[in-house]
Amino acid sequence: MPIKALNDRKKLSNEFNDAHDEFIDAVLEAFRDGTLPLDLARAYLAHPVAMMHTDGAQAVADYFARILAQRPNIDWTPGS
Repeated sequence: MPIKALNDRKKLSNEFNDAHDEFIDAVLEAFRDGTLPLDLARAYLAHPVAMMHTDGAQAVADYFARILAQRPNIDWTPGS
């Protein structure tokens, strides 16, 4: 694999990890402050993992971005 491809892959991985950590923090904060019930918190944390096998890391990163773009008032209601 060419060096550029390795560097691009490492960069995507770092950006994904940062987005993932930020998303987890948002879910846990909503759970702690009572905005999000436990069953929905579990679903939000499990959902991106389930998506990864079909849509790849970019779909998961896009999902994180859509949810986090709603801050400071994230609508945690499931649905479209």
